Amino acid sequence: MQDIKYRDFNARIIGETSYPMIGVRLPELRNYCKELLKQEKAPVFKDKYYEEVLLHGMYIGALKCSFEEKVKMIDSFLPLIDNWGICDSFVSSLKDIKKHKDIYYKQVRKYLNSNKEYYQRFGLVVLLDYYMDEKYLSDLFEIIRKEKYNGYYSKMAGAWLLSYLFINYFDQTFDFISNNKIDEFVLKKGIQKTLDSHRVAKNEKERIKSF
Repeated sequence: MQDIKYRDFNARIIGETSYPMIGVRLPELRNYCKELLKQEKAPVFKDKYYEEVLLHGMYIGALKCSFEEKVKMIDSFLPLIDNWGICDSFVSSLKDIKKHKDIYYKQVRKYLNSNKEYYQRFGLVVLLDYYMDEKYLSDLFEIIRKEKYNGYYSKMAGAWLLSYLFINYFDQTFDFISNNKIDEFVLKKGIQKTLDSHRVAKNEKERIKSF
């Protein structure tokens, strides 16, 4: 399944990681994951290569099991994450969260309270992907205000979350940043991402340029 050109391109996009890359495209990995799920015996992941760790995360996400079993697998997988690509791909594979938001929420908050960069990023990207909902809006604002970001990729996830709040709840988010002090990097990058978005009206972009 190797694609050398894709490997070289992806290595530049992903940046620093301890895992050597083979160069396998995501659709190929997803198809392979489906084949693994059909097998009676669970596969053993050695987690040596970037793509193998991606596949491992996809497998956990797609596996049908109880909440307790899924959380155990998530907890065992998180220490393997050392780059944003594996982190964000893993989050997108955890479709169970969408169906069981309330029972996962407490667990997600636990990851946010970690001092580890990719645990924090994982929690923030989960919120961004699955909790962009009026029910959780005040919580999301409070998390952005109180979060003690540990590392560049955690802060970038916070900025990404802030930009999505602007896209989906502009007035409430504008009021929030007008009345609260948040991490300066997260604020600036979040505004930059909002200004780059095609989903924000021109007059709204003019309003936030003052920040």
